[in-house]
Amino acid sequence: MRCDLRGFRQRPMSSSTPKTSIRPTLAVVEDDAELREQILLPALARAGFEVAGMASALELYRAMAGTSYDLVVLDVGLPDDDGLSIARHLRSLSPTIGIVILTGYGSGKDRLRGLQAGVDAYLSKPADMDELAMTLHNLAKRVQPGQGQADAGPGRWRLDEGGWRLRSPGGGEVTLNLFEREVIKMLAAASGMPVRRDALIAQLVEDIHDFDPHRLEMLVYRLRKKCLKLTEEELPLRAVRGIGYVLAW
Repeated sequence: MRCDLRGFRQRPMSSSTPKTSIRPTLAVVEDDAELREQILLPALARAGFEVAGMASALELYRAMAGTSYDLVVLDVGLPDDDGLSIARHLRSLSPTIGIVILTGYGSGKDRLRGLQAGVDAYLSKPADMDELAMTLHNLAKRVQPGQGQADAGPGRWRLDEGGWRLRSPGGGEVTLNLFEREVIKMLAAASGMPVRRDALIAQLVEDIHDFDPHRLEMLVYRLRKKCLKLTEEELPLRAVRGIGYVLAW
């Protein structure tokens, strides 16, 4: 979707932009060739990403057949598919891939639709390149845990490969129900970063307005209690005031 490029902030990238030893791989899916090639790709490459550009969903899927991307930036108005549908498909393939929507549609309803589709961040055009780069670097800490928080190892809580059992540092096991599994998988994928309540709720139901937020609080309370009862160890699942929850393992 074409837009006025004059609004895009092209000032030099801030010196606070994180630097990592391994460049996160990033796919930018934007059908406006001028915006993609002249602004987004050069700026994000300078910010430390191994970046590739695509003009359509088809080009993205073809590229993904041979390359594994840590992060994807999506325009909503692509010629062959809706960006949110692509995000939903990507999230079904990987619970950890970082997905950022970059679009001219920025209403509250649009953002809620994005959360329901599994999007991590929803930025409106014209975008500030520093903000976009920082958002992507924060997401990269989740998908590249070696550069942020280490993967759970011996002596720490961990989630089994299928996502249905938690294992405590002492070797205890906790079997999760469907809702518990979805919440824990999303929190674990965030690698120690807080996850918003509305994002967690969107992982559980199609319409977040049909879900009482107190049910999420009760789910977390009961899960903590269950873990303590079955393992005699406290699950490090914490509430973050005004934001949501964090799994600090």
